[in-house]
Amino acid sequence: MRLTRRIIETISATAVALLILFSVFSTTSADESNKKSGTRKPQPTIKELARIRGFSEWTTGVAFSRDGKLLAAGSYESVKLYNATTFKQQAELDGVSGFVRSLAFSPDSKLLAASCYQSVLIWNTETHKQVMNLKGHRGYVSGVAFSADGNWLASSSEDETVRLWNLTKGGEPGAVIKGHAYPVMAVAFSPDGKFLATASGDETRVTKPGEVRLWSVETGDEVRAYPKHKKAATSIAFSPDGKHLVSTSVDETVNVYLVKSGEAIGFFGGHSRPTTSVLFARDGQTVISASGGRAKGKNEVKLWDLLTGEERASFEGHKGKVTSIALSSDGKKLATASYDKTVAIWNLAALFSKTPTETTVAANDDIQESETKTVKKLVLKDGDLRAGIIGLDTSHVLAFTKMLNADNADTDIANCRVVAAYPKGSPDIASSVSRVPKYTAQIKEMGVEIVDSIEDLIEKVDVVLLETNDGRPHLEQIIPVLKAGKPVFIDKPIAGSLADAVAIFEVAKKYRVPVFSSSSLRFGKNSQAVRSGSIGKVTVCVTQSPASLEKTHPDLFWYGIHGVESLFTVMGTGCQTVKRGKTKDGKIEVVGTWKGGRTGTFREGKGYSGTAKGEKGETAVGSYDGYRPLLVEIVKFFRTGKVPVSEAETLEIYAFMEAADESKRRNGEAVELDAVLAKAKQAAARKIANMK
Repeated sequence: MRLTRRIIETISATAVALLILFSVFSTTSADESNKKSGTRKPQPTIKELARIRGFSEWTTGVAFSRDGKLLAAGSYESVKLYNATTFKQQAELDGVSGFVRSLAFSPDSKLLAASCYQSVLIWNTETHKQVMNLKGHRGYVSGVAFSADGNWLASSSEDETVRLWNLTKGGEPGAVIKGHAYPVMAVAFSPDGKFLATASGDETRVTKPGEVRLWSVETGDEVRAYPKHKKAATSIAFSPDGKHLVSTSVDETVNVYLVKSGEAIGFFGGHSRPTTSVLFARDGQTVISASGGRAKGKNEVKLWDLLTGEERASFEGHKGKVTSIALSSDGKKLATASYDKTVAIWNLAALFSKTPTETTVAANDDIQESETKTVKKLVLKDGDLRAGIIGLDTSHVLAFTKMLNADNADTDIANCRVVAAYPKGSPDIASSVSRVPKYTAQIKEMGVEIVDSIEDLIEKVDVVLLETNDGRPHLEQIIPVLKAGKPVFIDKPIAGSLADAVAIFEVAKKYRVPVFSSSSLRFGKNSQAVRSGSIGKVTVCVTQSPASLEKTHPDLFWYGIHGVESLFTVMGTGCQTVKRGKTKDGKIEVVGTWKGGRTGTFREGKGYSGTAKGEKGETAVGSYDGYRPLLVEIVKFFRTGKVPVSEAETLEIYAFMEAADESKRRNGEAVELDAVLAKAKQAAARKIANMK
């Protein structure tokens, strides 16, 4: 992904992200985005440490022991143990039936579990003797996972079930979890052992979706279902802190979810083949994913940032599909299994060393953590723009700051540093209240000073990012910034009402200060290509995005803005009327009529996509390509004062969304945008008059 948020495939209203708009994770690959911007951020070279051969069939499973001593590899009717330092074979374990699809060591490294045909085999890793043969599944067992305390084993199967086994009682069967409509391809325990996450789908039925679900270990009941992949889901992993889930799929993406809320905050779209396996690095912020399995594209492994989707490293090392990946306990070695009948071991040490500009200090008291935190010392150079942030209740602030304050920031975003932030959020929106303390602590770790007021912020900065997730206070918050003459980027939504949006632009003109607002979806690669004329004049366009609601805002302001922004990026201005209805499955559908009879439709959906028809053909639009394309435009705006999105287009976007609510109130009648905008301008004039 870059995380394209599309971070993630759906980005929800309160998404962290991850991420991704990522308020997390399609993203394009780092190579593609760098080609577009004309820069290329150097990536470390991942060196191969060893190559294990000697398998007669595909290698399909791999795992490191927790004590760092052993590496296990599985193939057809074969499980072999190797010394994890010398990679010399120590034993071949007996009793295996069929392909070994998954391997897992127990937390104490004394047991090794393998998923086989209709059974789970468990061996003692010291004696190499089989100690359990767990039967009950009616098809291939696709995944195995130990609970953190080692008391339970979970197994997933093509028979569409997950089974729990009580290892304290010799593998006695526990709950049988049912509910998936497709083969369950993978299973994972949450770090606290309370939940199981599952990924399911049928790789042979390419029109069917992939499911990702969460289950209670105690009861076996479903806790929640997450937004689906477009095709079969193939693997799944929890972040070390248990707050995020990532899942791979035949649809070539890696989705990123918030565990607690169930939101999909983005997806990484940098792979060119179906994604097959995923895990987190020990830092909890780097995701490692593998792909392969079709004639076109690459059998590759990519390492990318959870919050931004920025690719940290990418490498190819196999001539066939990468089936499984495993990370050593120290996080410095990665093992990969492949259809080319080998296992490769890679050196990741260069990726996870601390930079010399970091020092360790005690954790911030307000989040009451006992561990230490790494705080970056921010170094400013002559000519650097000093940026300030208002509002620390959206994951955008983490993503933006991480990229801007990086020691080796790309040239198109370099020399613009976040130096100060005013954290205040919204007291009546729960997601805002819960995020501010944690995000404040994380921003401080990036070398940013936390200030007590907007007035204090203004004195320390040259430019401002207005990031408060709640659009209602934006007008009040931006006025002192405009009076001080500081250019402002206003994150979505620009305001809590169309009248406030109009007022913001009027006040900005009064003080002669440039401002602009945009969703990151505007700068999706395919939407920008159509805007630039790739298919000629567009006659019909349909876009979709998530549209979760926040009762304090007009319906589409909160999250539907992403898909609507894509729609206007493609269609441009000139919308005359709006009618709101519902899709066949009860989702929001808004149809706009443009001058000349052109039509543009926004639909609520689980991902970011769309199609446009023009004079020269039809093409896909509406992609989410991560935070970076938007950030490039923000920095360019700060440097030049030239806005990339006009006032007229921004106001028409918000008039479209407000007209959609009015149409809903009128039971789907067509509503004229001119009338809605005229009413808002009158209300804005009254607001401004009352400010004097």
